[in-house]
Amino acid sequence: MAVKANTEALALVPGARAFARELAPSYIDHACMIGGYAPPPGSPLGEGVDAGFSYCELDCGSAITETLLAASNPLGNFTAIDARGSLIEKGRALAKDGRVRNIAFHEATLEAALDLNLPAFDYIVVDGIYSWVPLRERAFVLAFVRKFLRPGGAVLVSYNARPGWNRLDPFRRIFREATRGMRAEPRQRLAAARDIYARLLQARAQSLLAAGLSAAAFAELAEIPEDALAADYLNDFAEPLYVSEVAADFAAVECVLVGAADMAQSLSVLQPHEPYKSVLERLPTIPGRELAKDMLLDTRFRRDVYVRGGQRLSADSHDMVVNGLAFALEQPADLVRYRARAAVGEMNFDNPHARKLVDALSRGPRTLGELVSQSVDKSVEFQTVVGNVHALIATGQLRPVYRGTREAADGARAMQKAIRDRATADEAIGFLPSPFGTAFAVPVVDQVLMDVPSEHGADAMARDVLARFAQSGRTSSEEEALRRARNFRHTLRYYATLGLAPV
Repeated sequence: MAVKANTEALALVPGARAFARELAPSYIDHACMIGGYAPPPGSPLGEGVDAGFSYCELDCGSAITETLLAASNPLGNFTAIDARGSLIEKGRALAKDGRVRNIAFHEATLEAALDLNLPAFDYIVVDGIYSWVPLRERAFVLAFVRKFLRPGGAVLVSYNARPGWNRLDPFRRIFREATRGMRAEPRQRLAAARDIYARLLQARAQSLLAAGLSAAAFAELAEIPEDALAADYLNDFAEPLYVSEVAADFAAVECVLVGAADMAQSLSVLQPHEPYKSVLERLPTIPGRELAKDMLLDTRFRRDVYVRGGQRLSADSHDMVVNGLAFALEQPADLVRYRARAAVGEMNFDNPHARKLVDALSRGPRTLGELVSQSVDKSVEFQTVVGNVHALIATGQLRPVYRGTREAADGARAMQKAIRDRATADEAIGFLPSPFGTAFAVPVVDQVLMDVPSEHGADAMARDVLARFAQSGRTSSEEEALRRARNFRHTLRYYATLGLAPV
């Protein structure tokens, strides 16, 4: 019965995922350091410099993220585990095509994974499982962490969160009961549930009115994506969680909550500002502050980092902070916004130091130390550079990466070729790995353009792209192909700074 429940629950969790940047070891290291904790021992920044690290993802699906990470992190040893054999085979095929040898695939349930012959891991990723499976399966996740995460290692776990889901909970439960046993397509079931819910609202059902689902939010329920509909509404096991509940679970396996992986939700960014400051400073624990923050933000989804044993950054870690991680732009420098909405309100960091920083980053990833040395003047304070870097990360325009190496460039290049070869096929992937320990979004049209003769004009390049799609039996928008062809020389310069352009 447990195996059946496990199979049913995991079947409703999306498996063919795109690349998730937050799962990169460099991103997890950054979250640890922002929270005041040391990165895992095997991290390139930690005790095991150049010794290599071990990384595992549970319920990896087709392991796109993990395979691209393996290609761009030659010092890492990666393990991908999933019960769905067809998805595991897709991962193996991608790794083979990209000549990735530092990744192992295991077809196993969460329960069976406990009996695998595995090493101790520096990083364990539990992305898109924890709030979607039965309690028994969550217990297997915790048992896996207890058994295989080494002291000082980090866990990344994502889940649907309360209180953000509280408003949707009545509809989710009506959906389940109104369509239980119904033989219909998911969209038909959604329509039936919405009709019942609308009638309850018209009758002014007090519990629904108290839940506070706005008219606009109710209208948006008609547009729920198919994978979210299956995972969050058709799945009887899905249950949003409070951060304090998850923190208590992981405390039982000696893991301390560091905080949110996404810096836009980080306490270090939010706590200095009102209304966060006056509320959060009154709570003595990190889980308590995170819970209060979620109430202020009405958080619906969390991706958190935990550290086993909670080793704090040492007093002599300055060099790690300054010269360890590098930072990379998410888009060409001319698209960077120096004013943007964030959880703390309007962020305005349009200053000469920020613009000089972006100019330096336009030539490729840089460490904090390099950004300080290239500042607009030598008297600029270290914290000014850090503040601008954090503003760019919090607004989604910058990410932490590792410093590039020749070995990483070789591994990334082989996988880039394998992905570009798939660009016009059904299994196309809109990301390419870089030598900086992560992967970046590269639209499939741009991937095809990389293999089109560049001496041709934009119109000819666009026609060539469309012809290649047609040869494979797929179609692409003529307008999109022409637009990207006209911008391609400019975009290619940006790709080259990240090691994504073909040599």
